[in-house]
Amino acid sequence: MRKLLLPLLVICLLAGCKEDEQPDLICGVQNPAEEIAWVKELVQDMESSEFSREYSYLRSGVYDGETYLYVGNCCPNCYWVPVIYNCEGEVVEDPDFGIYDLVDLRMIYHSEASICDFDED
Repeated sequence: MRKLLLPLLVICLLAGCKEDEQPDLICGVQNPAEEIAWVKELVQDMESSEFSREYSYLRSGVYDGETYLYVGNCCPNCYWVPVIYNCEGEVVEDPDFGIYDLVDLRMIYHSEASICDFDED
């Protein structure tokens, strides 16, 4: 019986010694709203407007292996078109995809005053 316990104990100890996995990164950083200058500026602009504080948000998603960020809006009486950015902060003109084609959606920013309902958050 002891011969079986020692190998099991060694296996359990080795399995518990795995290195911590890297956190999921957005555009190469953990917190783009603080670590990427153009995103930080965009968030500050959104926070400075009462309308944006209530209705706007910033998300990231992946399409065809590339990460994109977009400013969304949940205003019930507004017509809006999302502005899609690449990780360098360039607006993606006439993309081959829409926000509904993005996968691995992650919230980057929404104001505490937001009235938007984010089901997956």
